[in-house]
Amino acid sequence: MRRHLHVFIATAAMAFTACGGSKEPGRAAYLPLDKVQAEYGPLITAGNHPTPDQNGTGERVGLFQDASGAVWGLPLSIAANGEVRACAPAGLRDGKVTDNFPAGSTIIGATNAPTGWRGGTGNLELLLRDSHGTIRSQAVHGAPISGGAVCWAPESTGLKQQLHFFRLVPK
Repeated sequence: MRRHLHVFIATAAMAFTACGGSKEPGRAAYLPLDKVQAEYGPLITAGNHPTPDQNGTGERVGLFQDASGAVWGLPLSIAANGEVRACAPAGLRDGKVTDNFPAGSTIIGATNAPTGWRGGTGNLELLLRDSHGTIRSQAVHGAPISGGAVCWAPESTGLKQQLHFFRLVPK
């Protein structure tokens, strides 16, 4: 009886430790802008990364436009020496399209839509100029990076937070 109890406890312990914890994804490196721009096109504007709560304000997102017209929103950080770096993990090009913007428009800036309360920074919105010169804003959505290393808020901010990416296409 005692032996069966020990086997039961050992089996239960193994099952609990195997199922109980979800492994956190690794951290993708923040790369120099020249490497990121070679892959995702020139940096066209930057703004604040949307966050679900006030503790996450201040993270940056850069918008890069590639030769096909797709716009990539990638987390940015600024090193102590002033160097701007971007997080673009391997496999990001395989990520899904997260939103779109009107074809023929030019992105002239990025802001966060006001939330009306101090609970978060609001969705990322693009400031767009259409072919007639009219300027308007449009909220866009991102998505978490799936598979492999992901972008995290820089450790210097003190807040542990996984950041999203944006893949926006003209429509």
